[in-house]
Amino acid sequence: MKLPVTRYYGSKRRVVEKIWDALAEHHIEFNTMLDLFGGTGIVSYYMAKSGKTVVYNDILSFNCEIAKALLQSPKGVFSEAQALRLLQREPNREYQTIIEDYFDDIYYPRDENRIIDTVVQNITYLDEAEKSSAYYVLFQSCIIKRPFNIFHRKNLNLRTGFTEANFGNKTTWEQSFESLFVKFTRELNEFQFVELPHVEVTNMSALHCNRDADLVYIDTPYFSEKRSAAITYHNRYHFLEGLMHYENIPNQINQVKVNKEIRFGENPEFEKRNHYLEDLNTLLNRHQQSIIALSYTSAGFPSIEELCNVMRQYKNHVLICNLGNHSFALNRNNTDRQEVLIIGL
Repeated sequence: MKLPVTRYYGSKRRVVEKIWDALAEHHIEFNTMLDLFGGTGIVSYYMAKSGKTVVYNDILSFNCEIAKALLQSPKGVFSEAQALRLLQREPNREYQTIIEDYFDDIYYPRDENRIIDTVVQNITYLDEAEKSSAYYVLFQSCIIKRPFNIFHRKNLNLRTGFTEANFGNKTTWEQSFESLFVKFTRELNEFQFVELPHVEVTNMSALHCNRDADLVYIDTPYFSEKRSAAITYHNRYHFLEGLMHYENIPNQINQVKVNKEIRFGENPEFEKRNHYLEDLNTLLNRHQQSIIALSYTSAGFPSIEELCNVMRQYKNHVLICNLGNHSFALNRNNTDRQEVLIIGL
């Protein structure tokens, strides 16, 4: 199955077919699936394409807009011409300059900050059916122009002072927003559905998500065995989450941090090493009546055996499916890590 390209840390794009095959191999039958940590929606997309009824959930609202664009917006609802119009300032509108004023020399050069200001404010004038697609195009363009595709550091200098290195591609970073908007509008239209699947998108804490399904798919953040601290998903993508609350960004900037991290979307669940097992217990207790499929990695903390022990408190049968060697799409240093699927029946 051809799938959208994801530029998201920990994306399951390269293993989602193996997840499907593992479920089939063990004769796991289900009609409905709850994707609790949906990210950019690749697992939900695969399941929807395969005819399943899906509930996609994520705590970050920008991720939910990406999911809505892929799963709830009809093919062709958003055109290249519409995308390019977002880059132009309308003469009868007053524009704020929040990104230009507050994020100079942090993530993008000043002229690109001005473009982001323009696009975000123009999106508010679109019909509801078009907004998610517009956000999708903006977010994908913002991500691809960033070294490492994330926002956890003030590191524009890696792009502007680029010398030959083993990461990144200056040609990609320097593509214009115009060319990227065309590229990602075409990409989106390629993967949107003509006939919309049965998908609900919810934007809430995983621990408080009140939806149920035959199969609950869990892909939590994980902690490296070798590091005591972790860069959270909020750290990595706070800037995009902030764009969803554009006018209130100035009041939510953490001035202590040099990268001016935006506080919108901060939540401690599954982001604190010493609370992980407690959070997992709460989650599995909530969904113990469903089949549970938990994605994890051999390089993670807690260990796979510890996770299985928690799973056994709620499920009679626990299967461990090895999905092979897979490094994260944005982290090639851990090439020997094994991706696993832990199934609780």
